[in-house]
Amino acid sequence: MRSSLIFSEFEQVQEIGIDLVVEILSMNLMASLSPILETARQMVLKLPMGIGRRLTESRVIARELAMAQDKLEGQKRIYEAITSSTPDLIYVFDLHYKFVYANKALLAMWGRSWEESIGQGLLALGYEPWHAEMHEREIDTVVATKQAIRGEVSFPHAVLGRRIYDYIFAPVMNEKGEVIAIAGTTRDISELKGAEDALRRSEERLEQVVSERTAELQRSNDDLLQFAHVASHDLKEPTRKVRFFADRVLNDGSSKLSGDGMRFVEKIISASNRMFEMIDGVLNYSKVTNLQETYTRVDLTGLIGKIAADLEVLIQQKEARIETRNLPSIDGAPVLLYQLFYNLLNNSLKFAREGVPAVIVIEAQSISVGEQEQVQVEVRDNGIGFPQEYAEKIFSTFIRLHPKDLYEGTGLGLSLCKKIVERHGGTISASGVPGEGAIFQIRLSGTADARGDAPKISAGPAGRG
Repeated sequence: MRSSLIFSEFEQVQEIGIDLVVEILSMNLMASLSPILETARQMVLKLPMGIGRRLTESRVIARELAMAQDKLEGQKRIYEAITSSTPDLIYVFDLHYKFVYANKALLAMWGRSWEESIGQGLLALGYEPWHAEMHEREIDTVVATKQAIRGEVSFPHAVLGRRIYDYIFAPVMNEKGEVIAIAGTTRDISELKGAEDALRRSEERLEQVVSERTAELQRSNDDLLQFAHVASHDLKEPTRKVRFFADRVLNDGSSKLSGDGMRFVEKIISASNRMFEMIDGVLNYSKVTNLQETYTRVDLTGLIGKIAADLEVLIQQKEARIETRNLPSIDGAPVLLYQLFYNLLNNSLKFAREGVPAVIVIEAQSISVGEQEQVQVEVRDNGIGFPQEYAEKIFSTFIRLHPKDLYEGTGLGLSLCKKIVERHGGTISASGVPGEGAIFQIRLSGTADARGDAPKISAGPAGRG
């Protein structure tokens, strides 16, 4: 952004410089004519007295010529003051590639005087052959096209060493539209180029650091998931044995346990059950991250029917009714989509209000987000709900809003839902009202097949979908 502003400012300065050069050319022409004009004025003043009227007219002409010359001299001093004070290089070539004007900045770059420079060509002023040939071709192009040309080149400054310059050559034309000279302006952009190079190197270093850190984070994440998978798998067997033998002790008629002993064993069984569920949750979570599954067309109506069959006992316990409305077929990983909706339905059943038959509605519709078509699926229930300030927190891992002795669970179900939806390039959000229920909204990219209403799934075998 800064370099574009600098170049824009430079172009404005160059346009002014070219106008100044045109004026200087005109003044130089008038200056070369001034001796002739002065001689003519002196000759007029020496004419015989008897000429009268002609003499009067000649004196008027001579006076006007003198005034015009004074005006030109004043303008020349102004223009020379301007061109000599700018750090930009201002110059003029004739049609033979010779310099006919150079301001003080350009003379300083060459390390030469006006007398040593004016009338000289590019090679004589220290330009390398390739450099001189390039400028001569550019001058020919300007003359042929009558259009300005711009370039960038490196050149050794007499004091500052090698510098980088941005330049413009523009045609100077007479009243007939013929090119009579080429005016040029040049700006030293070495510092700007240095800043740009430094910025580019900094960006490259930053990209490299980000890439390295990302790869390191990915390795760490992969190692952590692998550890979680292995650790969880290894923990299942001892946990299963604890649960098994605690159950044997509890149900062994020959064991003589006191009331406290029976209660302690029940706590052991309950804790081992929770541990087993948590291990399964961690395993499922790690599987979702590493699972590579081909996407296929998944019928959501049929999928919900299978989940309802698997949750048949819980549905009967909660006297639940599950309604599906306009569910389509969508592209996705069947195993992951099953896990997604299984967790959501199980969550709605688990947090049903005591003594109130659970009602769960699953409804879909197509929506447009910008130019993208999406499928929106809502899962609504009439359960205990939750305060809206927890709408994002509930998707975090191992987060529970309710005591584990009231509602069982691992705190991984909804975080797993979020990960599955994100794996499908979608989003999931939640809203709730305590005592009224919760709504989970899923948005997935892509179009859906034609929808059809499915039968209600109620408590009991007849209600399976």
